Amino acid sequence: MQPLAYFAVRSLLGWLQFVEREDRAFVSNALLLVATGAAHCWAVVYALFIAIHTRAMRYDGYHEGYTEHLPFWVSWTEGLSVASMGIWWAAGFTTAAIRIIDDDARGLPTDGRDIDVNIFFRIIRSPKLQDALALAHTVSCVGLFVSIILLCIAMALMKGSISACELCLCFVSVGFALPHAVVSCRRLQLPDKKKEDATVAAGPTQAAEAAAQEAAALGPQLCVILALADSPGHAFLWQNFIYLVSAIAFVAAVAACGRSPPKVGDAALPPDVGEFVACLSLDAAASLALVICFPHLNTWHLWALAALLAALFVAVWFEDWRDLIIDLLDPLLVVRSDTDKALPGQQRQRLRGAAWVATMLCAAVALWDILLHPVQEGLFETEADLGDHVLPDLWDQSAMLLLRWQGEEPDHQVLLKAAAESLDIETDKLATQAIFKQHRLLLFKFLGPPEQESSKAVHLRWKALVQSPQGELAKLKDSTHFPATLNVTLCLHAHAAVESGKTAEAGAEGSKPVMPVDFVNTVGPTADVQDAYIAACDWWMETLDSFYSTEGGEAQSGGGNKAPGSEEGDDLSTR
Repeated sequence: MQPLAYFAVRSLLGWLQFVEREDRAFVSNALLLVATGAAHCWAVVYALFIAIHTRAMRYDGYHEGYTEHLPFWVSWTEGLSVASMGIWWAAGFTTAAIRIIDDDARGLPTDGRDIDVNIFFRIIRSPKLQDALALAHTVSCVGLFVSIILLCIAMALMKGSISACELCLCFVSVGFALPHAVVSCRRLQLPDKKKEDATVAAGPTQAAEAAAQEAAALGPQLCVILALADSPGHAFLWQNFIYLVSAIAFVAAVAACGRSPPKVGDAALPPDVGEFVACLSLDAAASLALVICFPHLNTWHLWALAALLAALFVAVWFEDWRDLIIDLLDPLLVVRSDTDKALPGQQRQRLRGAAWVATMLCAAVALWDILLHPVQEGLFETEADLGDHVLPDLWDQSAMLLLRWQGEEPDHQVLLKAAAESLDIETDKLATQAIFKQHRLLLFKFLGPPEQESSKAVHLRWKALVQSPQGELAKLKDSTHFPATLNVTLCLHAHAAVESGKTAEAGAEGSKPVMPVDFVNTVGPTADVQDAYIAACDWWMETLDSFYSTEGGEAQSGGGNKAPGSEEGDDLSTR
């Protein structure tokens, strides 16, 4: 709910600025850039965590236990970002409280007592306290910038190939964070007000502030959209091209504003109409994508927030209500500067316009893909989030456990007994889904219910046991590396590769399809291992088709997950 509230506040302030663009504008200075920049950096960090989570769920060996395989600094980075936001909230609320109390206390003196200021007001008006609060905002922004860099490095070092969306996300994140980091470091180096006043007109400072303002306009929303664009698990070539163009256009616009600032110094000028439309469109697109990808956010709290936001949008349109909001924002929303404070720059404006169009097109394409290919149920939810809700067997990792045996085919009950002994559960809690005799592969599932004393899901425990088998399992298990569970995302990728390979076979008889790199890294390079995994994937695809082609889900009634027309233990590998 926090990112949705962030986008709601952004859109409301943008609407207020648009309505008041003829008379007022938000102030522009380094302190405000740092204070608001921390909130924007938090949104970018949030997007990077989404991308890391999505990336981890795409590969076998991660899933719900992916944190065990991530670089060690990811958990530390999470703590750093939370601490930085805590500092930001504390400094922000303290600043707001001081301003409210001090404004109420100020006024024309009516007697001698009004001239004497007590110790409390001397403290809250002291320059040292103001400097400390400004420093807290700066430290929070620096901490979040470090978090962004560390998360980008973690994404680059994670197992598997990086996707186009992830590459664009890292590119946009760094392009967003660098100007904010420069502004924050400048404030850390200039604690003396006189020094700051003497250097406020310096070229590097003004360039960094202009670049930071441009980056904050579209960067956070674009990062969230790019992070969620990977949730369907695939993208066409033209989609990746649009994502790449939008990222390049964004960074080019930020660099152009740094090279040629659009206004003089701290002039208070409203944004262009094109920028307003792009910002509001991206706010709406990012919010909608979040709700679609995270269905648990769709609660009465969300609808209450939407109703409140709509009411505030309407209230801002009326002058009397708008004046109340302006009074609250009086130190920030001031009388706008003259238009001659705007600096010319045709190349800069063309690049900015291209970035507005490209980012809106990127948002539209990402939303189209997410709506056309819904996110797998439970992808972004841990077992604690799911509560009593149980994933359908077609998507539940614990219902797609794999065991490849060696030697002659044993009875499937022997295999289930060995697996149950290793998992330390009763044999009747495991059931055979399918047997592929030609590939020496057993596909079975855990019937549940989950054991309260176990902190890990069954499929995570099974993966660990298969890597280091003991007892009877060690005697039965094939010595080659083979995945412990069926990854449905890999199955979808493999199915697409096989279908495309059928077209190639028409021109080159006997040629085999080229499997995706992620599939080869997870399953293995040898043909027999890949054929065994593809056989299990074929079973899953047929069961999926059967489930969605029957009315009311009759294909899964009574707990059945067998392939159509087959009995438990049949040889399904001949399909």
